[in-house]
Amino acid sequence: MFKKIVLASSLILTSISYGQLRVGVESNSQYYVDDEKIKLNEKENDERFRSNNYIKIDYTIKNFEFGLQGEAYYPKALLNFNPELRNFNIGTLYARYNNYEKGIDVTAGHIYEQFGSGLALRFWEDRALGINNALFGAKIKYRFGESITAKVLAGKQRIGMGLDLSDGSIFGADLEVDLSNFLKAETYDFKFGATYVGRNENISELYPNVPNLTNVFGPRVEYIGEKFNVSFEYLYKSKDVHVEENIQPDILRDGSAYYANMGYNSGLFAANLNLRRLENFTFFSQRDLQGNLYNTGMINYVPSLTKQYDHSLQNIFVYQSQPQMIYYLTGREKQGEIGGQFDVYFELEPSTFFGGETGASIAINGSYWAGLKNYISKKNIKGEFGEDIELVDLKTDFFGFGTKYYKDFGVEYRKKISDKFSTIFSYLNQFYNSALLVEKPYLVNANTLTGEGTYFLSGTKSVRLELQHQWADSERGNWAGGTAEYVPNSTWSFFIHDIYNYGTNEPSEKLHYYSFGGAFTKGATRIAASYGRQRGGMMCVGGVCRYVPEAAGFTLNLTTNF
Repeated sequence: MFKKIVLASSLILTSISYGQLRVGVESNSQYYVDDEKIKLNEKENDERFRSNNYIKIDYTIKNFEFGLQGEAYYPKALLNFNPELRNFNIGTLYARYNNYEKGIDVTAGHIYEQFGSGLALRFWEDRALGINNALFGAKIKYRFGESITAKVLAGKQRIGMGLDLSDGSIFGADLEVDLSNFLKAETYDFKFGATYVGRNENISELYPNVPNLTNVFGPRVEYIGEKFNVSFEYLYKSKDVHVEENIQPDILRDGSAYYANMGYNSGLFAANLNLRRLENFTFFSQRDLQGNLYNTGMINYVPSLTKQYDHSLQNIFVYQSQPQMIYYLTGREKQGEIGGQFDVYFELEPSTFFGGETGASIAINGSYWAGLKNYISKKNIKGEFGEDIELVDLKTDFFGFGTKYYKDFGVEYRKKISDKFSTIFSYLNQFYNSALLVEKPYLVNANTLTGEGTYFLSGTKSVRLELQHQWADSERGNWAGGTAEYVPNSTWSFFIHDIYNYGTNEPSEKLHYYSFGGAFTKGATRIAASYGRQRGGMMCVGGVCRYVPEAAGFTLNLTTNF
C-alpha cells in the first residue's frame, strides 16, 4: 500500500511539473445570536453556526484543462440560501480541450457560457447570491478564421449540488460574425449574431395540452466606433405554459425581449442609454422552478437595468427586473416590463467653475421602469375534465407604459481637493411601487444624500468618513447612517458602520443596524471579520437580487489563491 501511495504521489507531482496547478479557497461563515431587538426565526434556531465553503482546483497542461469545485455547506448553508445546498459534495467538474491555433474549444462536464447579452442563455456562478446555474453536458466552440465563431451545447442544469440536475434538457447554438473583418474596417467593429436555445421537459403525460419543447431565438447586431457604439438584440420565446404558484395548463403564451444600448464617449464627456422591453420572458430549466426565491434553474440572465449604488441607504429600495407574467393575483396583473436607464459623465477640467484648481467629475444617472400597458379580456372555456374555466387574457401595446414600478434620478460629484484629500457627494431620488414589487401596501418616495471624504495620511495609510441620510414618505420613514474606516497600511483595515431607522412610527422598528470589524490582506489572501446586525431586505449583485433576513451575529470571510 505504501509503495502505491508513493507511486501515485510521484505521478501527480510529475504531471504538475509539466503543467500549471491553480487552487482557490473561499469560506463565508456566520454565527447568529439573539440580541435585545433581533431574534432568530424559530425554524432556523437549530443551527446558530453556518458556513459556505468552496475549494476550486484547476490544472492546465498544454491544450488540456481539468477542474473541479468542492463545496461544503456545514452544518447548514447561510440563512436564506437554497436549502438544497447542504453537506459536502462535488459542486462542479469539467475537462476542456482548447487549441486556439486550430480554432477548436471543447468542454465536457459543468459549463459556464453566455450567448449575446445573456437574455437567452447565461450559465454562471455568484457565491454571494448562492447561484450556480452551470450546465452539465458538453459544449463545442469553433472559430472559422478570424471572423466567424460558432457555439453549440447541450445538457441539464445544476439545480442543487453538482449532480442534482433539472428535469428539462437544454440545447442551444450561437453564431457570431465579425463583419468588420470582411469589410476590412480599421476604425470600427461591426458584428452580427444569432442565438437559439431550446428547453425540452416532458410534462405532456400530466398536461397533454402543454408542449414539451420551448424555443427562444433571435438576432443581434453591434457597432463599436471610435466614439459611438450601438447594439440591438431581439428574442422570441415560443408558446409555453403559464406558471403562477402552480402550472396553469389551459394558458399558453409566447414571449419576447427587445434590448438596445447606445453610447458616446469623447473623453471629457460620455453618455449611455439602455432600453429594454420584456414580455412573458422568464425561462427556467423546469417549469415548477419558476418564481423560486433562490434564482435556481434560470436559463437566461435578466438583471435590473439600474445603477448599482455604493451606499447602504441607497440600496434600501432596489429594483428587481419584472419579466414574469401574473394573471390571477388581484390588482397585480403583470405581463413584463418596459423602460430604460441613462448615464451621463462629465470630466470637469481644472480652472473651471465646478472643476476648481484640481478638476472634478459629475455623473448623472436615471432609470424608469413600468409594467406593459395591458387590456384584460375574459372568456369561458372547458377544462381538461369538462369543467368550466374563466380564461383571463392580457393584450399589450408595444410602446405602452402601464403602471409605474420604479424610478430613480441621481447625481454624483467627485472632487479631489488636494493630493491627500478627496470627496464624493451624491443625491438620489427614488420612487418604489412596493405594492407590485414586494407585495407591501406602499408607494415610496425617497430622497437620499451622501457625503464621503478620504484623507491619505501617507501612501498606504488613510482615513475615510461617510455620512448618509434618507427621507422617505412611507413604509419605515427616515434613516440616518455613517461609516468610518481606518487603513493603517496595505495589510490591515478597520471599520465601524451604522444606519438608524429613526423615522418609523413603530417603536420596535427604531433600530440601529450597526457593525464593526476589520480585514487582513497579504498577497492573494484576505481574511475579514465583523460583528453586527444585518438589515433585512433585498441584496443585489450585478442587478440580480436575493432576499436576506434580519439577523445579528459574527461573520468571518476567507479567500486565498495559490
